[in-house]
Amino acid sequence: MQINKNTLSLSRLIHVYVSMALLTLLLFFSVTGITLNHPEWFSEHQAEIEEAELVIDLKLINNPPLSLQQITQVVAVVEQKLAISLTNAVIESTSDELFFSIKKAGQNTAITLDLASGELFFERTDYGLWALLNDLHKGRNTSVFWGWIIDITSMLCIVFAISGFILAMPQRRFNRTLSLSLGVTIAMILTSTLSA
Repeated sequence: MQINKNTLSLSRLIHVYVSMALLTLLLFFSVTGITLNHPEWFSEHQAEIEEAELVIDLKLINNPPLSLQQITQVVAVVEQKLAISLTNAVIESTSDELFFSIKKAGQNTAITLDLASGELFFERTDYGLWALLNDLHKGRNTSVFWGWIIDITSMLCIVFAISGFILAMPQRRFNRTLSLSLGVTIAMILTSTLSA
């Protein structure tokens, strides 16, 4: 197939520079793609659990249920006592309890405050490095910034594939290779869909 020389030169340039930009990201997503597919490799790993119990002064609470202002005051006290930020915490309030949940990649924190006694129960579970990396791969419990990294990586992969496709078009075996590649891909998709 005949392709304009300028198009080939531009595609080669794009392909080379995008491949350099993608190198570490592609390796990261490839390795974590394998580890996600084999959770049994990490079945022996024990999560690290950090627990704490303490009592806080609840003079600022009059009668539950709490007002928004009271919840804000309690949040400030809890943050000070535990030396953590509850900015991204999901807060649930009942008549006798206040519950905080903080989810991060590879880590979960749960805090329960008994509004009657002032007892505070803190539990942080760290699932380890591979859980962190796998959560980053999935974009689970990550920041907006990391979401952009995933989107940019995906876009770069598309550009990389298209520029490689253009570079392959003038090759003699292009049609046969393309047919084989499409056939194998379609067969894998159909096989996995039918066996699911």
